[in-house]
Amino acid sequence: MLTDLSRLGRLVEDVGTAAIWAAVLLRIPSARHDSRQRGLCIAVAAAAAAMALRLNPVSRAIDFFTRDPHLTHLAMHLFAAFSAILVLDFLLVVTGGGPPRARLHMIGAALLLLLVLRDATAKPHTQELIGPHGVSEPSIEFWLILTGMHLASDSTCLIVCWRYGRRSTSGTSRTSLALFGLGTAFAGLFWLGYLVYMPTRSPWIPPFLSLTMGLHGLLRAASIAVPTVLDTRMALDKVTTLWRLWPLWHDLVDAVPSVALIKPRKRLGEILWPQGPRDLIVYRKIVEIRDAILVLRDYLPSDHAFADSEVGYADTRGGDPDALAGKLREACRAKLAGEPPSANRAHLVQPEQVNMAGETEFLLRVAAAYSCPAARDDHRDRVTTPKGTA
Repeated sequence: MLTDLSRLGRLVEDVGTAAIWAAVLLRIPSARHDSRQRGLCIAVAAAAAAMALRLNPVSRAIDFFTRDPHLTHLAMHLFAAFSAILVLDFLLVVTGGGPPRARLHMIGAALLLLLVLRDATAKPHTQELIGPHGVSEPSIEFWLILTGMHLASDSTCLIVCWRYGRRSTSGTSRTSLALFGLGTAFAGLFWLGYLVYMPTRSPWIPPFLSLTMGLHGLLRAASIAVPTVLDTRMALDKVTTLWRLWPLWHDLVDAVPSVALIKPRKRLGEILWPQGPRDLIVYRKIVEIRDAILVLRDYLPSDHAFADSEVGYADTRGGDPDALAGKLREACRAKLAGEPPSANRAHLVQPEQVNMAGETEFLLRVAAAYSCPAARDDHRDRVTTPKGTA
């Protein structure tokens, strides 16, 4: 039973370590431009480094090069303590309350230095650990300082996550804070387990320590992955929008080159190597399509086969995307054929108030109708067959 529990604990810890490293690496691109995210990412990365050093393959590999297991264990505990300080610093930045950050930095540096001094002045030892028997290495004071730092950081973080999670109006923020707080709670259980293990040395406690540390890694990885997943979904939405708008935009810009703000590029190049943020590129495409429509309306006479009432440009409630797509196809043909503008141009209705989301949705339907082969054939039949004939 105890063996199975130990295997389960090690497995969960391995998976949790891999998950937290994956989440940190995925978060780095967006964290570079946001000081708050950057602070959290560094704090979690420090915790991930400490978790990695707890893994036997990693510690053995480092011991092979350093020839000193003592340094590996000391680095693991210093990374963990540094992570606890960074978490508190991140909370001060986010909440804007508590003691000044400079004071926290001074206290944190003093505690880290104290850990190093307690280790250096202790009796000769090869590892920093609390074994199943004998005295704690390097000293009981070392472990009490380390445990106290973690419990202070974890309890503060848990309170802040719970308090701000209740106040947040964003579902994403609430979920992220709840997951981060729950992961912090498991980290607190880990260090409480150490406090209990010091005097009791119960063999049942170490497997639970690995299990709680692994769950801490999984939950914190999930907490910082929530914004990553959201950003990825938004990026995919932008890519999909650009891909679907491109055929309509390309033909309109080809007919009216003057509306293009920059030189048109290939479809894949626009998707894979965007020249700027994709949300701005989508906005530019919408503006260029709208400007092209304003020019192309001069190439449709008012007695066009489609009545003006059929087309409500950018009106998602009453607009007819199929009708507008047909008119744009005819206008592009006339413009590219060199026909002169019509004296009695068609009137394309544009509502006075429309949001960008609604306009984008409508133009996506126009683009779909514009690219549909069946719609092209139907449009050709309607143009060549006079009204009232069979």
